Amino acid sequence: MPNRDVTKRQKFLQLMFHQYYKENANTVDAPDRLNMREFAFETWEYTWRCTQRTETDENGHSRRVGCGSRGTSLQRVSTCPKCGARGVTSTNWLRHLGFRTADALRRELASRAPHSVYHSAAFYRVPVARSMYEKQWTGAELVFDIDADHLDSPCTHDHDGWICANPECQRTGRGDPPEMGCPSCGRMDFITRKWLCDRCMDDAKRHTLKVFDEFLVNDFGIDSDSLQLNYSGHRGYHIRVRDPRAFAIDSTGRVEIAQAIVGAGLDGARVIGTLAGIPRVPPRNAAGWGGRLADAILDFVRDIDSYEGSQRWMARLKQHRERIVRELLKEPPNLWRGAGIGVKSWREIAEIAATRYGGKIDIPVTHDVHRVIRLIGSIHGKTGFVVAELNRESIEAFDPFGNALAFDDSVLRVHTLGGLLEVPRFRIGDEIYGPFGDEVVDLPMNAAMFLLCKGAAVLE
Repeated sequence: MPNRDVTKRQKFLQLMFHQYYKENANTVDAPDRLNMREFAFETWEYTWRCTQRTETDENGHSRRVGCGSRGTSLQRVSTCPKCGARGVTSTNWLRHLGFRTADALRRELASRAPHSVYHSAAFYRVPVARSMYEKQWTGAELVFDIDADHLDSPCTHDHDGWICANPECQRTGRGDPPEMGCPSCGRMDFITRKWLCDRCMDDAKRHTLKVFDEFLVNDFGIDSDSLQLNYSGHRGYHIRVRDPRAFAIDSTGRVEIAQAIVGAGLDGARVIGTLAGIPRVPPRNAAGWGGRLADAILDFVRDIDSYEGSQRWMARLKQHRERIVRELLKEPPNLWRGAGIGVKSWREIAEIAATRYGGKIDIPVTHDVHRVIRLIGSIHGKTGFVVAELNRESIEAFDPFGNALAFDDSVLRVHTLGGLLEVPRFRIGDEIYGPFGDEVVDLPMNAAMFLLCKGAAVLE
C-alpha cells in the first residue's frame, strides 16, 4: 500500500476521533480514584530513535553505528531515515500519564484523539512516575478479560485470514496462521486480519455471563453491584471487581482466582469419590466445582469427537456415549459403571472436562496487578466502536454492531483492500455489507470507519 494512502487514512481517522471526543466528552468515563490511575495512549504516530552504539562484525572489528537522531512517523520505523542504520527503536505508546480531573482527561482526548485509550486497574500514589517502584502501588481492581480470540469459535475459520509476509510467496489461508510456518515457503512471518461477527460475539457474551454468574457471584459471593461490565470495543468484554476487599489481593492470589475460574489444577481424586467401589460424582447442589462437575463431564462426553487425546477410555466414551449421558442427566447424576471405565479414568476425565468447561478468561490480565485496561467511553482504534459500559441486565440485549457505533449516517467512499484476502461479510446496524474485493464502494460512515480502522480500506 503506498505510504500516501496510509498517511491519508491515519490523518482522517484521527480527525474523526477528534470530532467524536469533542462532541461526546461527557460520555467518556472518569474512573473512580481518577487521580491515582496511570493513563496510556496508543497514538497514530510512532516515535523513533536511532541509538548510537558499537557493533562487532564477524571478523571481530568494532564500528560505531547510529546517529542519535529521533523523530515521528505514521508507520513503524526500523531503519533510520537519516543514516540508514538498522535497529531503530520505535513506539506508538505514551505511558505514565496522569489527570487530576475528568475535564482535564476529556480535554486531552479531544486534543490528541488517540488510536486507543487505557488506564490502570491499579491505584498509585504517584501514577506519573516512570518506574513501578516510584509509582507506589496501593491496590488494584480485579479484572477479567473475555475475548473471542481465546474461544476458538468455529466462525473464526470463516472470516479470519492470513497472508505469508514473504513478498515472493504471499500464500493466503483462513483462520489462524500455521504454527509450523507457511506451507509453501516455511517463513514464520504472517500478515493477519481478524474480524468479528454475531457468532463469535455471542460466544464471548455467553462466556462473560458464565464468569459473572457462576464464578464471581455464586462461587466467590461477590455482590453484583460491585461488578462493572463493559464491551471492549472489539472482540470481547471486561469484568472489573470494584469491591475494595479485592484491591489488596497480590499477584499470587489473583493467579489462584484465575485458575479456579478456568478449572486448572482440579484434583480428580478429591471430587470423584467411590461408594462400595463405584465411582461417584458430586450432586449438582454441591458448592463450587463439585456442583458443576457433572455438567462439565456431560458436555465433555457429548462433544468427545472434538477431543484430540489418545487415552484408552476415549473409545469407551464414544461407544457408550448415549448411556453415559442418560446417567449424568439424572438427579443425582451417576457415572455409568457399565462403560468399563474405572475410578482412575473418571478422575482423569473430570480434570480434563473441568478445563474445557471453565470460564475462558485471559489469565495474564487477571494476575497482573499493573495491567492497563481500556477506558469506558473511548473509541477502539481497530473498529471505530465505542468501549461501552454495561450491567448484568443490559448486556443480555446488547448488540456491539448496533449499540456501540460512534459516528453518523453520512456516506463515505472508500477503496476496499480485498485483493489477496477478501473482505468478508460484516454487519453494521441492520445492514450486511460485503464481501468486498479490490473495489471502490460508498458506505455509511460507521461501516466505512470499521474497514478503515481494520486496515481493510483506504480513502478513495
